[in-house]
Amino acid sequence: MNVWRTRMNAWLSPIAAASPLSPNAISVLALVVILTSAILLGFADRNPVLFLAALPFIFIGGMLDAFDGIVARVQDKTSRLGDFLDHFFDRIADLALLSGWIIGAGIRIEIGLIVLVLVSLNGYLGTQIEASFGERSYDQTGRGEFILALFILPLLAWSLSRMEFLHTDYARLTIPEWVTILLGAGAVHGLIQRFHLGIALSRESR
Repeated sequence: MNVWRTRMNAWLSPIAAASPLSPNAISVLALVVILTSAILLGFADRNPVLFLAALPFIFIGGMLDAFDGIVARVQDKTSRLGDFLDHFFDRIADLALLSGWIIGAGIRIEIGLIVLVLVSLNGYLGTQIEASFGERSYDQTGRGEFILALFILPLLAWSLSRMEFLHTDYARLTIPEWVTILLGAGAVHGLIQRFHLGIALSRESR
């Protein structure tokens, strides 16, 4: 995802230079949009079309989340408050999105809780590395991959609902539960990568 992040910076920088909204205002707007998508996902168990309805909100929210940082850099409006709000809102958005998916797709509570914890720890470790070592790395499995997965999963769930396979068990787990476990495995992969990065940075700082 790091390559696409670089390209996005290049594509959006001209728009960011003319943005009338402050970076913090864009961060708030991104959170509102993501929370809207989380609510739609949460009610998708009643109407699977809401899985599709959530997709544009996830996409727009993800773009806005990247856009606030670009505006801050291009307009020279970076601040500690902005960085704090960005990280805080990211954690809220991630938990809300994943919770909406877990509820709407009928994921078993024990699976959902484990994956929620793993995703939260992965996000926390990335933030802690930046706080401890002043290093922000996008080479590990992180939030970009998570948002991409949470864009694809609702589309998969809607397709399964159309084929009446959404709640069909395979080896005692539904397909959404299997892919949620894969999402958790991705979070574990990111945790391992970031743990190794933290160890490496700590050795360099001696």
